[in-house]
Amino acid sequence: MSKSWFLRTCYKAGHAVALLSILFVAAAAWPADSTLVIESTAIEKKLREQFFTDKGRFWINNADACNQSWLESPKVTASAGRLRIGVFFSGRVGASVGGQCMGGADAFNVTASGKPFFRDGRLGVEDIRIDSISKEIYRPLLQPVFGSMVPKALDINLKETVVALMAGRTAPYEVQINELIATEVTADADRVNVKLQFDLRVR
Repeated sequence: MSKSWFLRTCYKAGHAVALLSILFVAAAAWPADSTLVIESTAIEKKLREQFFTDKGRFWINNADACNQSWLESPKVTASAGRLRIGVFFSGRVGASVGGQCMGGADAFNVTASGKPFFRDGRLGVEDIRIDSISKEIYRPLLQPVFGSMVPKALDINLKETVVALMAGRTAPYEVQINELIATEVTADADRVNVKLQFDLRVR
């Protein structure tokens, strides 16, 4: 028996939380088809909670008042197959002279992106790159920052997540997923869509 349903997932405190409505039949098995939709606003919320924790800032360097650099105002979108993260960079390099900072300061927008993937039961982001930066001199500083940050914006073990979600709704039955396959992963219209097929058994 084939069943299809719509699954919408968001993040809270680094964990996947979902709204799921399924009709279960005890001791029955069926190949299930579903679409997982992750809104960009949910990914943005996770980024803010995990990284931008100091009054909305993520500090790259905070050596002293005259030598600082940080990111703020993250905005997550999805288009053309990529998850995109835009931030505002601010930085200053100088020395304190007579109680005042002497040196240069910069502030500009930066956009980085990554390509969502599904592999070995996990949904993640790879191929991280900076797409837009007005001052190339800062690229070597910011590339590793985004290289670490962007993959953590979308990192889900789908098989474990689906089993955990279903288990709470099917007690006292046991939920078993023998195989989970993503037939398509897309990023567009400010959302990541994953078409899934899996062999589900309730016993």
